[in-house]
This record gives sequence, structure tokens and C-alpha cells, in this order.
Amino acid sequence: MKLSNLIPLLACVGLISSTACVLAEESKTTQAPDAEAWRNKPPALPAPRPFTMPVVDKYKLANGLTVELVEDHRVPWTTVSLGFRSGVANDRADQPGVASMVADMVTEGTKSRTSKQVAEQIDYIGGGISTTGGADNTYVSASGLSEYNGRLLNLLADVCLNPSFPEDELKLKKTNKIQELTIQRGRSEFLVDERFAEVVFGQHPYGIISPKPAQVEKITRDQLVAYHANHYVPNDAILVVVGDFKKTDMKALIEKEFGAWKSGKCDATQVASFPKHTGKMIHLVDRPDSAQSSLKIGNLGLKRDDPDFYTSMVANQVLGGGAISRLFLNLREKHGFTYGAYSMAAWRRQPGFFSADANVRTEVTAPALKEFLTELDKIRKDQVSADELKHAKTYMVGVFQLGLESQGGLGQRLLEAELFNLPEDYLEKYGDRVMAVTPEDIQRVASKMIDVDNLQMCVVGDSSKIKAELEKIGPVTVYDTNGCALSTVKTPATKPVADGG
Repeated sequence: MKLSNLIPLLACVGLISSTACVLAEESKTTQAPDAEAWRNKPPALPAPRPFTMPVVDKYKLANGLTVELVEDHRVPWTTVSLGFRSGVANDRADQPGVASMVADMVTEGTKSRTSKQVAEQIDYIGGGISTTGGADNTYVSASGLSEYNGRLLNLLADVCLNPSFPEDELKLKKTNKIQELTIQRGRSEFLVDERFAEVVFGQHPYGIISPKPAQVEKITRDQLVAYHANHYVPNDAILVVVGDFKKTDMKALIEKEFGAWKSGKCDATQVASFPKHTGKMIHLVDRPDSAQSSLKIGNLGLKRDDPDFYTSMVANQVLGGGAISRLFLNLREKHGFTYGAYSMAAWRRQPGFFSADANVRTEVTAPALKEFLTELDKIRKDQVSADELKHAKTYMVGVFQLGLESQGGLGQRLLEAELFNLPEDYLEKYGDRVMAVTPEDIQRVASKMIDVDNLQMCVVGDSSKIKAELEKIGPVTVYDTNGCALSTVKTPATKPVADGG
């Protein structure tokens, strides 16, 4: 601590006189006025570091299973991830929730292990096992100390190839899921997500963010067994192993555990029609006495393999990707409407979505919605500045490369590249492609990504307090919290469009 800063403290506790304190203050005023000016200037952003792709040994087993191996001897640890090209989009129309339930249940018992034994054995090797059921893909990942690589592979293979879906575990899962849904329906964030998905995706499986309690209750063990048999097949899966091992030893383990897995014919993903909306519409879920309103605005988005993927990512980062994005600075910093406002672009095998969202005070619902519309229109019409574009790109590349430093992060990205059939140089060239995005690219792709003339605006809040003001912005349809329409407006009919086109 500087002496000039220490003197007032010493004076307060009586160790020096107040006169010394006054003299110290006078000496500070005689310093050059710009002596501390450097503190007001943020550090310059360095250029992203070059990324060197680790050596990936890629091959296939006779049953069609794609395998990728990456040796990493920095720590005595191994991470194994198995990805399947099936997810929520593969649910049958009359069986919503089955894909997610299968993903939740594979670790709850096998033909040779109980749920408790699975948990105990992964604990014994110091690791963990998890499953994630997404819109297009399903992931099963396990990790543990590398001295137990054999046990790790055996356990992962058992839960993925031989789940028993015990009735008692299924009953417990369904009970917990129904209770979870009851709690979620009391949250405005869940209600606005539910309404938005249904409006944007219609009858497509993407339009269901969670099945209804009655639908969960109808899920049977036979449905789980059938789904697993049709979708958990080696010729539609990718196995990625990153960690402390020798390739020859790991290849032998993989052949031992996965070599006898029988290939199969995976059921095709549903290609349903999506609604095509004409004109801006407001979908208001009435939540009486709500202290705030949840907003979610957007439209059908782009596919993961769209050539403008990188530009759309950067455009989203500039618009609403963080605390220095336009939406955040406008709705929070400038107007004080919310704690945070963000945007999101979700890219999927079939068209995903673009959205912008925030939770705002009830009395500023309509003004906040107008500010969203202003910002969405502005990024389409005006070029972004050089500074905000540089910050967005540098941040994105840095976060991406940081994620590749961990075994799990690298494994996940390798799976992503395979599951979405991305170019071989996807990881290595990611930074270059992001940094190559120009202001002109942003303006062009923002117009493609954001359909400002036909935006669907979903709001959850107290209808009695906000409906009248919302009607000044656009036609309003009101729903209850169960999704049933309470009132409708006359609007141009929507027509389905196959594959988002």
C-alpha cells in the first residue's frame, strides 16, 4: 500500500496526527493529473493463440462403430464418451419422452449389475458416469483413474449395450419426473420456453421441451426396450477415448468390450413440417399476480451444417451473447429493465431456432419488448463496429480453445464433429473461421437469421396488467399455464413448411 494511502488510516487510529493526513492529501493534489490515467484504459486484447490439434487415431470396428483415440498423459485419468445419432427428434408422435427416459435409465441397472452396483463400481475407480439426451443426439460419458481403464470400458459398455430397464427404477423415475414437471409449471421461465417451442416448431418433436405428466405415466418398459434396440446401435454411434493409455492396449480393450455388439438399422429421424408464420404475433401465458414477465422472442433458425454457421455465432455473440452484448447493455445497463438480457442461436440437424429473452418487471413488459425489437432490427440494418466485433470474436475463440484443454471438453468436441458430419479440420480451423468474419458478413447473416417481420413473441405474466400495452405492439393470443388458449385473434393462417424451407 502506498504511504499516501496509509496515512489517513494511521491518523484514524491515533498513530499520527491529523496534520500529517492533511499534508498527505495536499501532496496528492500536486501530482501530475494523468499519473493514474493508465487505470482507465483496459488491457489490449491479444490475438488468439494458434491451436494445434492433438493426434487423433480414428478407425472403425467391424460392426461399424467409429472410434477416436487421443493419448493424454498429463494426468492419470481417462474419459470415455459414446455418442448416438438419436435423441428427442426420434421420439414417436404418440410416445413423447421415451428417448429422454431411455437416456436417464441406462445407468439404472444392467443384466448383470443393479443400479446400486453401477454407482458403487464407478465410485471405486474414482470416477463418474453420466448421460445426456439432446434434441438430435444422446451422450453417455464415463471417466476414472487410468489404472482402471479396463473396468471403465467394461462398465460403460455394459450400461450402453445391456440396460435392463428394471420396473421399480422406471416407476421411481416416472414419479420423480412428474413431480419435477409440477414444480417446473410454477416457473415462468419453463412456461415461456414451452410456449415458444410449441409456437416455433409446431407438431415436430423439437416442439416438446418436456412431456406432460399423463404422457410420462404412459411410458412403459417395452417402449424403452424397443427404442434402445432401434437406436443404440454401433453403426450409428461414435466412441471417443481421451486420456492416459497406450493405443495398443486401448484398442484391445475396445475390441473386447464393443466388438461383439451387433449392428442394426436405426429408425429414421422424423422430418415433420414446421409452421410458417405470417406477421408478428404475441403469445401471452396468463400467470396472475406474477411479479415479473418472462419474454422470449424469435423464429425458426438454421441447420448445424449451414455455411453461415460461424457468422451466425458471431452475430449472436455481438447481439446477446454476454455482459457486454447489445441486449445486455440496453435492457440492463441503460434502462434497468432486467438483471440480464441475452440471445441464443440453436443449430440442429434440422432447423433450430433463434431467440432473445429476459425476465423483466411487470410494469416495463411492453417497453422491454420494444427495446428487443429495436435491437433485433438494428443488427440487421447497421454494421457492427470494429471494436465490438473484435471483442466478440476474440472471446469466442478463447472460450472454445479453453474448453479443449480438458479431456471431457476435447472428447465432447470430437463427438460433435462426428455426429454432425463436420469437416475434418473443424477444431483446428475454428479460430481462423471465426476471426475471418467481417461486419458485412454479420449484417448479411443477421437478416437471414432474424425474421423481424414475422417474429413470434412469447410472454408469461399477469395478463390483466400487461395485455393492453402488448396489444399496441401486435396481436395477442392468451393461454393458461397448461397451454390451453383462452382467447384468440384473427391472423393470417399459418402454413406448414417442410424442413424449414
